[in-house]
Amino acid sequence: MNRLLSPFGAAAIYTAATLLLTWPLVTAIASSLPSDLGDPVLNTWILAWGADHLWRFFGGDLGAFAGYWHANIFHPSPLALAYSEHLFAQAAQIWPVYALTRNPVLCYNLVFLSTFVLSGLGMFLLVRELTGSRAAALAAGLMFAFSPYRVVQSSHLQILSAQWMPFVLFGLRRYFTTGRRLPLAGAGLAWVAQNLSCGYYLIFFSPAVGAYVLFEVFRERRWNDWRLMSHLGLLMAGVALATWPFVQPYLALRASEFPARGLAELYAFSADVRGYLAADPRLWIWGGVLDGYRRTGEGLVFQGIVPMVLALLAPVLLMTKRLRRDSPAALTGWRRLGAVASGAFAAVNAAAAVATVTLGGIVQRAGMLSIRMTRPGAALARAAVGVAVLAWLAPSFRSRLAAASRSETTFFLLMAGAAAVLSLGPSISSGGQMTVPDAPYAWLYETVPGFDGLRVPARFAMIVAFALSVLAGIALAEVEARWRRGTGAVAICAALFVAEAGAAPMDLDQPLRPRVAGVRPAPARLYTNDAIPPVYRRLATFPPSVLVEFPMGAMPWDVRYMFYSTFHRHRLVNGFSGGVPVRHAADLAALSRMAIDPELAWSRLMKTGASHAIVHLAAYEGREGLAVVDWLRQRGAREIGRFDADLLFALPAAESASVPAVHSVQ
Repeated sequence: MNRLLSPFGAAAIYTAATLLLTWPLVTAIASSLPSDLGDPVLNTWILAWGADHLWRFFGGDLGAFAGYWHANIFHPSPLALAYSEHLFAQAAQIWPVYALTRNPVLCYNLVFLSTFVLSGLGMFLLVRELTGSRAAALAAGLMFAFSPYRVVQSSHLQILSAQWMPFVLFGLRRYFTTGRRLPLAGAGLAWVAQNLSCGYYLIFFSPAVGAYVLFEVFRERRWNDWRLMSHLGLLMAGVALATWPFVQPYLALRASEFPARGLAELYAFSADVRGYLAADPRLWIWGGVLDGYRRTGEGLVFQGIVPMVLALLAPVLLMTKRLRRDSPAALTGWRRLGAVASGAFAAVNAAAAVATVTLGGIVQRAGMLSIRMTRPGAALARAAVGVAVLAWLAPSFRSRLAAASRSETTFFLLMAGAAAVLSLGPSISSGGQMTVPDAPYAWLYETVPGFDGLRVPARFAMIVAFALSVLAGIALAEVEARWRRGTGAVAICAALFVAEAGAAPMDLDQPLRPRVAGVRPAPARLYTNDAIPPVYRRLATFPPSVLVEFPMGAMPWDVRYMFYSTFHRHRLVNGFSGGVPVRHAADLAALSRMAIDPELAWSRLMKTGASHAIVHLAAYEGREGLAVVDWLRQRGAREIGRFDADLLFALPAAESASVPAVHSVQ
């Protein structure tokens, strides 16, 4: 049993569970992508871009990263990679596989599956370190690895890539308990890996790491330990130095043309209070039950009933444990009356704060008496006053409260609560109705650098999932320790969670609707290696060129062009990302008016430096594709290849020069 619950055994269990809960992905691991053919294709291209640069660098090309940020899309706009996540940490995971196979789909799927296994393993190590219970740690790992929130985010590899979070806190915890520098170094490496896996977590999770460090320092009263402080200072400086080169390009892009996200966009991509009880329809159990409130996919932040119940149970078990250890002295007289009154006052105001967030507040009239509670901050402040008075009146409660403040349960409970509130965005809504106009996220947006560049506050929900998993592990460890059949109870909870988190069979290669009128849906299949379309195999023999493909501006097609550029390696005028360069938007606007103002469209195309064009006739409805062909021919484009319904043209600017004035992706 101990071998089964070793880290290797736990990793094996998480691997088996991953293959089961993502079935049938493993059966098409080299040819199909999970979820849809939108963002997963974009991220597949990003992984291939990074892995190719790493392979060339380790192959001896010391200048391989000179043009890393100037990716081969949106030509000739600079810093094209910085319009989305760079996924450098994920590319580092798979570059040897990419070098051997040149199959970006296989590489994407390996990274995708690894996020589940590593998330589970990291949580297993952290909870085992915190509680000493291997069974509880195994269950907590399942809850983090397969949080129902991951089903909603199955098309966003960067959001699934939260696997380094538990490793960071595990290394820090080991350092604080042993004083050894190796776990601290491991925490630093994991922190860097997390920062380079997802820009959201760089900004969302790093403050949580800092808070955990402060918690451990003050809990152990080691603020005067200069050796410890110097080690922690070196850790943070090292992480900042390693992360900074990957932040600079985004700052440069912000300074040049990428504006701050508007508040309207943030409102649209914030979670809703009821979103925490709105399950994705693909979930086995809750998908057809907890569907009372639907918003956007980003607004579905359901965490699972089992983790939420266990997380609420954790502080109850903590306080009852303290009660058994330190029975309170009986209070008499005015102290007893004051303790009851202050406790009731605190409870009422805490309930009022919750009611304000979920319902919009409490407004009641009873005769001449009026009760109005509509500000959650004020209600929480009054609740804190009530708790303070209770602690002053009841010494036993004060001692238990002081002990609880030094407990990991309290820290992770606060982490979960803070992350949940921040996931609700700059204003809090419940069921689509605004209940709190100015939420804490609004202050972060206005004050803290970086927050005004993110559009999805709801992604704080992954921090919620992390904290809930730890709390669930702590609660299960306490259950196991208190009851003779506690291990069985832990196993039952783990099984119930897997049942409620299951969503197999996983969708593969789901097509997207076209965004441009007159354009057909893109094929629900990507081809790799020798099976790629013939036109791209022909382009792979060309010298460095700049390619434009039609139709242009339809996301399902543009991401396919990007995917196939990993084989032919030419630069593209086309592109799709989290943002769009101003120049590219102007090009799209002009080319969309090709029939109305063909000369303006041609002028904009020539300014891109395009040397070749492909017209995918099968992508068009009606004769619009033939109209594009006529437009190109009338302006001197020469057809140099016909591959089924794909026509390849050399543009006049290319024929007038012996070597195109562009840089190769290689």
